[in-house]
Amino acid sequence: MIHLEKISINQLICLVILTQIGVSVLTIPYAQIRYSGNDSWMSILIGGVIAQAVILINYQLGKRYSNRSLPQYMSAIVGKPLGSVVNFLFAAYFAQNIFMVTITYADVINRWVLFQTPWFVLIGVSFTIAAYIASSTLRSMATVTQMIMLLFLICIVIIFVSGLGKGDLRHFLPIGTHGIGPLIKGAVPSFWLYSGYELLLYAFPFVRSCKKKDIVMAMSAANGFTTFFYIFITVIVMYNFSESQLKSIPEPMVFILRKFRWPVVQSLDILFMTIWLSVVTVTVYVYLFLSARYLAFIGSKEIRNHPFLVWILAVVCFGFGLGGSDRQWQSRFSDYHNIATAIMIAIVPTILLLVSLVRGKESGG
Repeated sequence: MIHLEKISINQLICLVILTQIGVSVLTIPYAQIRYSGNDSWMSILIGGVIAQAVILINYQLGKRYSNRSLPQYMSAIVGKPLGSVVNFLFAAYFAQNIFMVTITYADVINRWVLFQTPWFVLIGVSFTIAAYIASSTLRSMATVTQMIMLLFLICIVIIFVSGLGKGDLRHFLPIGTHGIGPLIKGAVPSFWLYSGYELLLYAFPFVRSCKKKDIVMAMSAANGFTTFFYIFITVIVMYNFSESQLKSIPEPMVFILRKFRWPVVQSLDILFMTIWLSVVTVTVYVYLFLSARYLAFIGSKEIRNHPFLVWILAVVCFGFGLGGSDRQWQSRFSDYHNIATAIMIAIVPTILLLVSLVRGKESGG
């Protein structure tokens, strides 16, 4: 049985930030540069604004049922049978996120650092650590995340120091020449980067706050920080590489770290990716926790053995992950994952809010 203890506003902010920021920091702005070129930073900004709009939808939905989490009140909106189906879809979506984040970072580690380490060891270690943490309470997870936040801040310093090498400000010029259409197209892949705020749909009743609006302020602060961080990464990368170069560099941040010479540390890229593993682990164990919690509510009664569900999910994801080392397959799965993300974190909560408003069911507030 899981003990649902309250978390503080600061813990909520840390959880959301580190859930949003995962492997993608190594690839920004590779996906956006194909559409908006040297204006990629604007697409990243638009993606953050869209994410903020969805956060407000999630907040409105959570506020209407402020004493329960989404899997608990799902049946109150759409009925018991359909509620179980939607809870299962959320559980499957979060399990898919666990799988996607783990194999993507294992692929990066395998190509850049641990060349000879077997694939099953890379993903096995990740799933085991994540499952161990995710089998605890939300507050215990939040406490661990706060400690990892310090490692994340060290990574920001490393990025800042290494990115100020030889660059060219002309890579940003001329500004705004690609037009609004390409900017919007570039914002679509940017929107995927911000997933993680859907944590609010579950965590809303477990946040300790004096006023409900403190929660939305905290979520906005977390999303604002993530937006600033992504733009910061984009500016660093574009300062170092031209638009034409970036079209052929899927992981530009690793190149920047590798070319930087620091007498104290021989291989800054290896140091960074080792520390960054802890940041990626946060994303994995939060999604593992959420997947187990939604899965607990697919039957007529809540399944109270939370650690059992977590380890079952970790074993299943590990089994699928054994065949996930093929990069072409990863690319195809990523396309499907992006579509699923838009549906589950934006469209479904919007529909649930509209249905809830029409039916007029509300509790707490």
